[in-house]
Amino acid sequence: MLLDGGYVDNLTVAHMKSLGADVIFAVDVGSIDDDNPQAYGDSLSGFWASFNRWNPFSAFPNPPTLSEIQGRLAYVSSIDALERAKTTPGCLYLRPPIDGYGTLEFAKFDEIYQVGYRYGQEFLAKLRDEGVLPVMEETEERKNLRRTMAPRRASI
Repeated sequence: MLLDGGYVDNLTVAHMKSLGADVIFAVDVGSIDDDNPQAYGDSLSGFWASFNRWNPFSAFPNPPTLSEIQGRLAYVSSIDALERAKTTPGCLYLRPPIDGYGTLEFAKFDEIYQVGYRYGQEFLAKLRDEGVLPVMEETEERKNLRRTMAPRRASI
């Protein structure tokens, strides 16, 4: 059985730390949640909820669907992971300016990619200027590892 990481641990900072990573880049690309409470009154009629969902002129909010509830649960889990990541030593938190894009806007992939790429370049340049960016020394072991990983990475 497979389970989406969003329900269990969508930001694996703790796991990366347990593997020995000293520096972790946590990139937050989640959408901003609408946390406005909705009032449905003291009780909720199934007939009324069903009728309201199909009534295009209704001004009353619809109760959330099962998929909306699941999405909200995944969001709550991811917020908790993000807050823990922000306070983890060695974890660098990034939030690219992608709030104007929706989760399912696949047609804008190239545009979103460029926004994230430029943001990443600016973030790394800032770290480099501040002297915070760790300098990775090129050792023979790293060269060999890169040689063995390159074909596999290209095949994915």
